[in-house]
Amino acid sequence: MFRILSLDGGGIKGAFSASVLAAWEEDTKKSIADYFDLITGTSTGGIIAIGLALGISASKIRDFYRDNGPAIFPNTSLVERVTRSAFQLFGTKYSHDALRKELTKVFGSRKFGEAKCRLVIPTYDAIGGRIFLLKTAHHERFKFDINASAVDVALATSAAPTYFEAAPFPEHQGASYVDGGVWANNPVLVGLVEAVHFLGVPLDQVDILSIGTTSEPFNIAQHTDSGIAQWNKGLVELMFEGQMEAALAQATLLVDGRVHRVNHTARAGDFSLDDTRPEKIQQLINLGRGEAVKKQNLDVVWSRFINGTPAKPFISLRKGV
Repeated sequence: MFRILSLDGGGIKGAFSASVLAAWEEDTKKSIADYFDLITGTSTGGIIAIGLALGISASKIRDFYRDNGPAIFPNTSLVERVTRSAFQLFGTKYSHDALRKELTKVFGSRKFGEAKCRLVIPTYDAIGGRIFLLKTAHHERFKFDINASAVDVALATSAAPTYFEAAPFPEHQGASYVDGGVWANNPVLVGLVEAVHFLGVPLDQVDILSIGTTSEPFNIAQHTDSGIAQWNKGLVELMFEGQMEAALAQATLLVDGRVHRVNHTARAGDFSLDDTRPEKIQQLINLGRGEAVKKQNLDVVWSRFINGTPAKPFISLRKGV
């Protein structure tokens, strides 16, 4: 089977996803990236995907969220959260500088093309006004992204509107990108289309592991007769949730049910993408480990994904250009 790992967006809630993966790596003493033919990740999922493909352990990525999250989203006090939320009405809530600094600590000066696994990272072209995918050289056409820095690719997929400015991308000469979550917060279909169309994998040979960043019950009944001000962030949440559910359902139908989803439904208001209070991050980490070791998840992961048969080694079709 051609195995795809799909990682949702969700800001600091990526601590949940990283914790799920870290629990499996720590238990098996195996590298997650060795067992997947392709990894796709959006926003925070893109950061995790890049890290895994560069050979960084899932536990180190998990610790990145725990140790560096408060520096990226510095809003630990109630006064700071209220002030930043008010500022967000007129400008971006956070600076790219902090995120770049923390990502550089982990990725250093490494290039995107150094990935040891095929990667597809969704983003959105802020200048051209179009969806965009950043890819490793796993097809003869894909040669324009591999010399970009891993940090620049991570910033390009995680520049969430109103939270961060559009991220400049020097490798594409004047381009800038915003968060891929605006169209593919759950990139499961992105990975599936890549495998079938560009890599020629038959649908009946695709197996997908999809990992979320927690979700929560969301009822739109109270908003159906509301305007923009009343919807507030609920409109964004609705779009993210709607896209996630649609992509998951469509992918599941296309591969005849071979999508295994690992996620957790939290109570409404428990988590947000920029709440970096230490106790919240630790809760996400604990929930991730809890989901990872559930029998219904372990049985599937051990038999279909991290099953002792690594994926064929990925050999880039292009060196530096």
